[in-house]
Amino acid sequence: MFKFLLSFSLSLCALANTDIVNFHVSEASNYATPFAKNWPIMNDTSWECINMVTPAPLGTPMEEVCTPSDNAAPHPACPHEIWLALDLTRSWVKYSTFTLRISSSASTPTDFSIQIFDPKSLSTHFGLPVPSTTLQESHSPPLVPKTSRLRYARIRLVDVGVPTPPPASHPAPTEPTPPAQVVFIVALEPIYLGFLPPSVVPVLGYIACACLLAWIIVPKIIGCIEGIAVEARKELHANVKQD
Repeated sequence: MFKFLLSFSLSLCALANTDIVNFHVSEASNYATPFAKNWPIMNDTSWECINMVTPAPLGTPMEEVCTPSDNAAPHPACPHEIWLALDLTRSWVKYSTFTLRISSSASTPTDFSIQIFDPKSLSTHFGLPVPSTTLQESHSPPLVPKTSRLRYARIRLVDVGVPTPPPASHPAPTEPTPPAQVVFIVALEPIYLGFLPPSVVPVLGYIACACLLAWIIVPKIIGCIEGIAVEARKELHANVKQD
């Protein structure tokens, strides 16, 4: 049974790759980021999304992928990354730790880089001037909050596939083949107790129920088997004495 579970777990790992980053959230100073208003938003009702991004060519160092000069605000246009807005308010306001998880097919080997920004660090990343006062302290409308739980995720991709050499009858291409788009799933979840995502809770509940049932049933089964074994030994001894 253990061998089966181990083989099944390894087969799941072979079918998909997973990248995870956990991050802590607290109220941060709220700065205007109007250039991010068209980015996809993830929140408590839309916590999972599917994306398609072209990874950077094989061998590209991750730190050279989509440098700030490639992303002139307010319209980041680098094809090797995607930006997501993370709305951690409403029912998620009671959580302080979150996990952002990326799942992709093992048939498209790709390296992922995940970075989390607050409004101030996002403005700094794009080289925008950060005002000395927050929105509430400036001349913004009174309804604009002074602090924010809004965060932004930057996901970059680099191709790590092994290139296949061309057959001898075909000359090698003069230009490397650009990598195809990679489909991946991004999931955002709060973390219970600092380490437990909600999606894992049903699995742990199932395991706990299975262990409880095993604790109740297994001793009875063992008792029945021992009783049968005792009766079999008695019969065997009786047959030996008769012989």
